[in-house]
Amino acid sequence: MNISEAVDDYIMNITVIENKSKQTSQAYRRDLNAYTQYLSAHHIDKMESVTTADVDAFLNAYAENHAAASVNRILSALHSFHRFTSLNHPEIDDPSKVIRGIAKSRHLPVYFSYEDVTKMLSSFGSSDKEVYQKTILETLYACGLRVSELCGLQLNQVHLSQGMMKVKGKGGKERMIPIAEPCVQQMQLYLDVIRPQWDKNKLPNFFINQLGHVCTRQYIHVLIKKKINALHLNPAISAHSFRHSFATQLLAGQADIRVVQELLGHRDIQTTQIYTHVQDERLRQAYDDFFQSFNKKEDA
Repeated sequence: MNISEAVDDYIMNITVIENKSKQTSQAYRRDLNAYTQYLSAHHIDKMESVTTADVDAFLNAYAENHAAASVNRILSALHSFHRFTSLNHPEIDDPSKVIRGIAKSRHLPVYFSYEDVTKMLSSFGSSDKEVYQKTILETLYACGLRVSELCGLQLNQVHLSQGMMKVKGKGGKERMIPIAEPCVQQMQLYLDVIRPQWDKNKLPNFFINQLGHVCTRQYIHVLIKKKINALHLNPAISAHSFRHSFATQLLAGQADIRVVQELLGHRDIQTTQIYTHVQDERLRQAYDDFFQSFNKKEDA
């Protein structure tokens, strides 16, 4: 079986049968393109010819220029692809089944302090554009959304009178998220005053720009980067930092980690537990700061 045909069959399956999002399908396509290009360069164009050694060699070559997390991600795509092919074509073995991922270091996420968030949100003026921009960032922070979730948010998913929104996350999984009152007011202002002026194309999306187009992830990333630079905040802060900050603030307020997991839409509790490490780091820093101050007083 030709490798390119097998890839096309697999992408068709996850898109049509499994109903994966367009973004997920494109990500799998990119990963598999990198894989097939490597195989082609080594004169391998048939699925029957791919061996475990070939898969392992590709991953080793890929790891030279990519982080462990990226290697594990692409390995997951290879596992899924080869498993699908072997199930549908029993005469073709799965050469990836014995290959395991590599350990990756778990870096603590970069998050906003409460003061940084306040500084950023209070920096916006009252123009239509700035109200729109502030609403985007306040919603990211107050609801812990992924950027893709915010861009895909529909009008009928937001219930401001109830202070709730329904979000469709990874894998099409839906979750309910409460909206804090200040964010409700900000979203209502945008919805009542700004959005009707810009609603030229009658789109169902909650966030649309002044041209009547859907808000894009690129726009949000550029907006945040400009704000970070203008306010001289930590340059490592990104759009995902709003989500990290949402989680760490919840845990600081004694929220149960299972509740945080549900609000973030994590399938695995271990993904959420990274934020307990953030709390541990905060406690350790507070402890060190206290005793440094205490020792200075003793020495005085």
